[in-house]
Amino acid sequence: MTKQLFPSGLSAKIFLLLSVAIFSCQKDGVTPHPDIVEEVETNANAFVVSQFLSQTTMPGYDITDIQYNLDHSLKSYRTEGGLYTTTLTYAPNKVIYTTIYGGKKSSDIVYDLENQYATRKLETFYTSSGNITDVIQTDYIYQAGKLVKEYYRENNLPDGHLVYYYDEHNVSFQERYDADGVIVNKVSYEYYLKHADKSKDFSQFNYKMDAKLFPQKSLNLVENRYLKKPANNPVTTHYTYLFNASGYPISGSVTGPDPYNWTSNWQ
Repeated sequence: MTKQLFPSGLSAKIFLLLSVAIFSCQKDGVTPHPDIVEEVETNANAFVVSQFLSQTTMPGYDITDIQYNLDHSLKSYRTEGGLYTTTLTYAPNKVIYTTIYGGKKSSDIVYDLENQYATRKLETFYTSSGNITDVIQTDYIYQAGKLVKEYYRENNLPDGHLVYYYDEHNVSFQERYDADGVIVNKVSYEYYLKHADKSKDFSQFNYKMDAKLFPQKSLNLVENRYLKKPANNPVTTHYTYLFNASGYPISGSVTGPDPYNWTSNWQ
């Protein structure tokens, strides 16, 4: 016969009260470790509904009037003080960015998608009379769910490639090569490991509203960026951030060869 822990007449409510009393005594006698408290707070933020970028000056110029569809996909935005309007069109396995300036199309970007991520980008630029001035093609290579290479062609001629290297969670450095395979520059990154990059549409690496079309390149916000060109000393860019209550960056500064302050609004 299995031994009963409590007489059958003892109600479940009494057992619950005893459990609460025991837990309360333990809580009064033990102070949580600061790391545990921080982890709990971090995990709690994971349940906050995602916020969407409505305006930012992070690239050093304005991206304003950012609009989203009902399914939270990107719909449109403005740049250069509202002079350029970019509108997104969605089709099976394609996303098209069309930019209008002065009532005329200045460019369109067509992304080919596979498993929701971009495999190719075709950028076409136009004169005010509608003639094509430039065509740039980018092919994206993935490995183990991460973007590892970008190959470029301009007006159907090879224009080099970019290689990404990762640590466990973030891009650690990238290398840019020209069409002949000669290295152009190397960029390495350091991160604020306690500051998460929560933006789903805006990329720290190319400052465009197309980050959702690629696997996230980093889980954390960049602290320092080091640019190294052959026969030149490294150039350092430093980033600082101020956050709202949900951990989204609302302002900050960029110091280095091209310094500026920036702000971001979230909705």
